[in-house]
Amino acid sequence: MAITMKLKHLVALKNGSIKFKRRLPVDVFRASGKEFFEITMKNSDTTTVNFHKEYEVFMREWQAFVDAYGARKTSDVRTPEERYKDALRQRTELLTGVRGLDQWEARDLILEKVGSELDPLVRSVLINPDAGPPPFTLEDARNKYVKDKGIAGNIKKMQRLDRAFERLAQAGLVAEELALVDLKKAHGQAWLDTLKEYRNENTGKPYAVDTMQRMTTDLKAVVNHAISFIDFDKPVTNPFMRLPFPEKDQQRAVEVVTSMPDEILSQITARIDERSRISELAILWRLLVVTGCRLSEIGFLQMQDVDLEGSQTGGIPVVHVRPNEFRRIKDLGGMRTLPLTGEGLDAARKHIAQRRSEGASPHDAIFPAYAKVKNNENTTATAAANLSKTLMKHVRAVASDHRLVVHSLRHRLLDRLRDAGASEAVRDPFAGHSPRSTGDKTYGSVEARVRELHRWIEKAAP
Repeated sequence: MAITMKLKHLVALKNGSIKFKRRLPVDVFRASGKEFFEITMKNSDTTTVNFHKEYEVFMREWQAFVDAYGARKTSDVRTPEERYKDALRQRTELLTGVRGLDQWEARDLILEKVGSELDPLVRSVLINPDAGPPPFTLEDARNKYVKDKGIAGNIKKMQRLDRAFERLAQAGLVAEELALVDLKKAHGQAWLDTLKEYRNENTGKPYAVDTMQRMTTDLKAVVNHAISFIDFDKPVTNPFMRLPFPEKDQQRAVEVVTSMPDEILSQITARIDERSRISELAILWRLLVVTGCRLSEIGFLQMQDVDLEGSQTGGIPVVHVRPNEFRRIKDLGGMRTLPLTGEGLDAARKHIAQRRSEGASPHDAIFPAYAKVKNNENTTATAAANLSKTLMKHVRAVASDHRLVVHSLRHRLLDRLRDAGASEAVRDPFAGHSPRSTGDKTYGSVEARVRELHRWIEKAAP
């Protein structure tokens, strides 16, 4: 007997397609500006396995969207004036709730009984109702900018703004406490110094000058917007204007990442094997070691991207680095076919056999715990960042040298190839760089190129 399950949150469109449309919680709606999470589905036949898989992905993505706004959904976006008026209203309600006492006696009684439970501003106006509204802070300026510009529902813009304010906190500038009228040039210098000192926890690289300028532009816009639409008691200086950014060649990273030593690598591998709660992580790590690929290139592979039989490469097992539904490739140089050897090959064989036994299709992710379908521009970046943080916890637990990061595996492989005598034409595919000569770009079969790469990678013995 067939079992029919009615799926919720589906809307039939006139063209025959089906849209996933699920209402967002009220608090998330207030934070994001979006009432629904909605995406047109690729599959329209509700009886197929692929439709149900896609539906499950969207259900997870709905939850991910809700979680992404978890930090902001409780934020207070009222202006200081609005908060002050609300506090005065609550003061009146509290005082009128006490009978038989004058307002000063009632105030003292309230403070004694529930003073510690009151909102700080309510407690302040209860003590002194003529104190006036709190100062307009940098956080208030941010909230006004987001509200007036209507960008709360734009994930990319909100992430950029959140990232800038995270760096502000690292610079010792607490946005919730820093009044705009107190902004000084020293605040801009502290911000710039923090940007210069920043190092990516995965690659160890500093910010590019263009990135520093882009983040600063966001801050300038927030402050300028407040200056334009808020009446302040005294002039406000925007300290993020005309900052002396370094020349681009001065900010170039030199030896910010170093090659991973064998001893450290062994310790990290053992730690991942022993402590990782997700078994996929140990397989993924070993593939990074033997291929020199970027983290997202391995983390978001599909089943069809790994050919263990070497059907088109003369029997040499390979991994195809190419665009798929989980990630894109920025340039053609990043598309390549690399041989699999050693522990990476052994781990891939066992893992893929297990995935096939679970019913994974060629289009399914090899590492489903990490790969997410790209139904919005933020999904891949978020998944890659989470994966990077997970691996870096293991790296940092073993390696105290800040130059040793996940990216150090790429340096290690390329150093091994260089020491073995491999030319740039051999090293470039492992690095994901475009071939430097016309001949390397144009001539020769994939099988011949893989044979050459395989010979050198076995010499390098990563």
